[in-house]
Amino acid sequence: MKKVIVSTKENLVYGTLIWIYASNKKVYHSSKCIDSDAAFGDYNSNYMGKVHELYRNQDKQPAIFDRMLSKSDRIFGVCLNNRRMDDGSKEVKVLFFSNWEKVQDFAENDFPALAETELNRRKEAKQKWMERGKAFSNKKKTV
Repeated sequence: MKKVIVSTKENLVYGTLIWIYASNKKVYHSSKCIDSDAAFGDYNSNYMGKVHELYRNQDKQPAIFDRMLSKSDRIFGVCLNNRRMDDGSKEVKVLFFSNWEKVQDFAENDFPALAETELNRRKEAKQKWMERGKAFSNKKKTV
């Protein structure tokens, strides 16, 4: 497993499966979240581009992807979080795995707890945002 931050214009949500073929360096993503019960063939594929388009850090990432792809005919990634950049692109933290069995193991054992933590984090952030909005609204009424 290797954690990499990639840049993309795609809207990749938490748990999105992506994969890269070593032979042609093409990158695909599914619109489905990973699921420990789903076979790879159950995921739809959406072409994202070539692997070099994902490079956030031009100094390190080409070597990271080349090393991972030299050991397998296809590598798999699971998107964990993202943030929007000023230029409209998104940075996405992706865990890459060298084979499908490791993705399945992650989906069964580790991902459910991570997904629950992310859900709770989002709920807390939304609650804080709503509380700030109410406080601002009340402040305007008293002025």
